[in-house]
This record gives sequence, C-alpha cells and structure tokens, in this order.
Amino acid sequence: MKKILLALSALVIFAVGCSKDDIGTTETKYNLVVNMDKPSFVDSTRAVRTSWENGDVVYVVFDGDLYDGATAAKYLTLTYNNSSWTPTWVGTTIDEVAAKTTKTLRALYVNTPVTPEFWNNGQFLICDSTTKGVYVMQCIDGTYTVSDSTITLNIALEHECSQITVRGIDVAGNWTLSCNELQAISGGTFMNNDDVGVSANSFNDPLAGFANADGVSFYGYYPGATSGSNLIFTLTDGTKTYTRSFTDKGGLKAGDAIIMDGPDSGKWTEE
Repeated sequence: MKKILLALSALVIFAVGCSKDDIGTTETKYNLVVNMDKPSFVDSTRAVRTSWENGDVVYVVFDGDLYDGATAAKYLTLTYNNSSWTPTWVGTTIDEVAAKTTKTLRALYVNTPVTPEFWNNGQFLICDSTTKGVYVMQCIDGTYTVSDSTITLNIALEHECSQITVRGIDVAGNWTLSCNELQAISGGTFMNNDDVGVSANSFNDPLAGFANADGVSFYGYYPGATSGSNLIFTLTDGTKTYTRSFTDKGGLKAGDAIIMDGPDSGKWTEE
C-alpha cells in the first residue's frame, strides 16, 4: 500500500510540472524594418528633395487609428538618424500594431518641428507649425507586413509642395515670397476617414524663407486642381518689394524645385 501511495505522489508531482510547462507564455519581440521608398527623391535638378537629413521626422498612423477612445492620440514617429529610422510609439505599441487586421498605414512628413495635437473628439490628428510655408509630403495608401518576429513598414511619400529658391539674398533679411499659383501651408492633418491632408491657406499668402546652400528657399502648396501657366512672384523684406513674372511656362506642379537669381540680377521689377 505504501508503495502505491508513493507512486501516486510521484505521478501528481509529474502532472503538475507538465501543467506549468504547458501554460507558460513566451513574449514575442518584434523587430521593426522601415522601407521608406523615395519616388519623390529623384535625381533631378527640379526635385525638391534629394535625400533625408538627420532629425527628419515622419509620423505614421495604422489601420485608421487616431485615438484610443479616451482622447489620447495613437501614432508612431520615425526620426532619421545616420541612415536609419528611430521609432517612438505614442499611445500604442508595436505588439498592438502587429495584431491589426488590414495592415494599412498613412504617413506624413513636415519639414519643421511640429507638436501633433489630438482634437475634435478623435476626428483629427493635427501636425501644425507656426511658420507659414512649410514643406509637406504624405503617404495615403501605405502597407505593412508581419512575418515571424519582423514588422516591415512600406512607406512611399509623395510631394505636396514646390520649392522656389532665390539666389543672392540672405535668410537673415526676413524675406518672404508669394506666388499666384502657390498656397502657404501650416502643416498636415490625419483624418479619421483614412485620409491625409494639408492645412492650406490662400493663394499669394507670404511664404517664409528657409536657409539653403543656394540662397533662400520658399515652400508652397500647389493644389493638383489648378492648371495655371503664368507665374507671378512677389519678393519682399518688409522694406523693398520686387516682382517677377513668367508667361506661358506651364505653371508649377508638386515637387518642382526652381532656382532663380535675386533682385541684384536686374531680372526683378522693384515696386
């Protein structure tokens, strides 16, 4: 009888041990791979951008998510640093994104520092800047895949703006530029209908100047619906104002980069 009890005790201990092994969980550690395609970074003198720069930030929203129902934004920021992207998760986690069904994403790039704001009861995630004339790129139909322990983001950003560079002037002069075919923008917007947009102002609004190796650059939003061909630029430092016109040049399009000489060239008319 004693031998039988000992045998039963050993069996119970063995069974408990197996039970612990069976219900034990292992935590998946996902690696994030970013494929930031560069269809808009073409090798052309008329393209706005040719490469990423350290400190560039791309904002990403997954599967239409904007918030968690408690007024907390949900997105990912990717910060460029020496040929790689550093992720920062806001209001969500990589595990939560891996578990989603449709595996779609939207992405937005703004060239000046912005503070994303969540508002209107979760309808919008706004990335606004205090500077008029910022430069924006966006991806509306990006995707991502999950394979084993790797999440791969596929992001192809498209131009939404044009860049006008004026040689022979200094950004310290507080120059602004306006154009009849360009609108100033203040940033970009994620909307809860799976769309991405820009915060556009009116045509001929003053565009703020940004320092550039070639001079001073101005970024303006060019709506796809327009089809102008006569460009009228107005350049001012608050004291002097100059204009320059181009007739029948085919207008502008998103992504164009134009370089022209400043007022000292004699090609501008002083007002």
